[in-house]
Amino acid sequence: MNSLKIIFMFVAISLLHISAHAGNISLRFAYSDGRQGTSFTPVHAELGDFSLTPSKPDSGQGDQWRVIAKNAQGSIIHEVLVRNAQQRHVEVFDPKTGAIDISQQVRQSDGVFEVSLPFDEKIASIEIQQQTAVDSRLAPVPPQLTVFNRASLEKMVRSNQAARLQAPPPAATVTTIINNGPANAHMDVVFVGDGYTAAEMDKWHTDAQKVIDGFMADPLFSANRASMNVHRVDVASNQSGADEPDKGIYRDTAMDGSFYCYNIDRLLCVNSTKVYNIVGSVLAPDQRDVIVVVSNSTRYGGSGGEIGTLSMHAQSVEIALHEIGHTAFALADEYDYGTCSLSAEPTSGDVSLNGTRNVKWGRLIASTTAVPTGLGQYPNGTVGTFQGAQYCQTGKYRPTENSRMRTLGYPWHAVNEGLARTVFASYAPVTGGPVTQTGSLTNGATANAPSASPGYIQAGNGTYSVQLNGPAGTDFDLYLYKYSGSAWVKVASSEGSASTESISYAGAAGYYYVQVKSYSGVGNYTVTYTFPPK
Repeated sequence: MNSLKIIFMFVAISLLHISAHAGNISLRFAYSDGRQGTSFTPVHAELGDFSLTPSKPDSGQGDQWRVIAKNAQGSIIHEVLVRNAQQRHVEVFDPKTGAIDISQQVRQSDGVFEVSLPFDEKIASIEIQQQTAVDSRLAPVPPQLTVFNRASLEKMVRSNQAARLQAPPPAATVTTIINNGPANAHMDVVFVGDGYTAAEMDKWHTDAQKVIDGFMADPLFSANRASMNVHRVDVASNQSGADEPDKGIYRDTAMDGSFYCYNIDRLLCVNSTKVYNIVGSVLAPDQRDVIVVVSNSTRYGGSGGEIGTLSMHAQSVEIALHEIGHTAFALADEYDYGTCSLSAEPTSGDVSLNGTRNVKWGRLIASTTAVPTGLGQYPNGTVGTFQGAQYCQTGKYRPTENSRMRTLGYPWHAVNEGLARTVFASYAPVTGGPVTQTGSLTNGATANAPSASPGYIQAGNGTYSVQLNGPAGTDFDLYLYKYSGSAWVKVASSEGSASTESISYAGAAGYYYVQVKSYSGVGNYTVTYTFPPK
């Protein structure tokens, strides 16, 4: 039987598989400027049982893309918010001080991004909505809409399957450096080398281990090591090094690594399509949650975005840690240099327009700490509301005086660490089981759940269920709070005359926490809550 017949038979069998059990679909979309705005084209599709992409709201101030899976009736089955990659915020830090040196917005006219969505028999179409950020005082702008029907996506799956059979074996190989379990229950971080020739693979292995050791030495990643898998991808470049156009140096590398990107000497960019093709040839979609390209150069530089980059300069790991704060944890920049916007409450958990105790992280502010919080009045790391954040010198607040999201080399501190832990926890498998917290109350006292930093949960659309059980003869009450963008607002309550209370609240995505209060009496309580995943 010739190879062409084998391919046709494989595709036919795959079609039956698509109809019987679709599982999830991983889609790679190319975006580019069109006559009527941004156009999207699916360029890669594959099916599998890999986990779904979590929502990643823009940590900056730009527009967002909303990717939606719908059924035949037009109801939303699943949706994901992704950063508008055309609005790229580039930043360059001073290698001597770690402070921001360049902060500016540039337009990336074309590129690619990946997203994984459900694709069982209920899914009839997948849509991309371009949501425009506008001043909250103005009327909303209708989103631009691009629709892909199921048949066109199934056709692409078959086309990609056939292409993989005809293509030569991938040049890349993968080695798992840290393995803590299945990808659908862990954050998978990938380090891939660019500008290393076949003769330099030993050097790449040494460099990769040095970079990985640097990451894992960071207290945040060290503390969450058990929640991560780390992979090294090897691929040979034709030439060694990276492009340095400002010096007239050009190298033929696997991922087109180049300094002087957007005419900024320390900005290191790569070809994202080539990166996804290389990494995707050896790792499944949920095995590449965070991708970092390491360039074979000692020139100082790096960049963030959907794909992080760094060089082998001694301080480049510090750049990459800051950028991963954006990419993996949706943290905002906490420095005050750049183009300021005060039009709406930021989606990120570490910056706010609110400088009072009702700020998102307000429950971590000690009663002895003044708000707004003055510089130099408390030890660094003290949680308060410090004015100056996300490119604004006034009007926006950050939780600590100086953190890694403001200046390289500083700690993450409590609020950012808590937000990162929430992201790591989101990779744990969703079993439908509730979360239970126990404690004790004195008369008139309150307790909040979750009790761990940051003291709230970012959750999705759906039903919020909470149950409380307290001791007989007492009166404990139950409350559900949501952050409105400027303050915590009570959205549901249960205030019976005993200590057995329950809440079932149909809520929109946002930040939430539960409060238990002793109206009268003392004793132990158990509160159990189930929030819809974000």
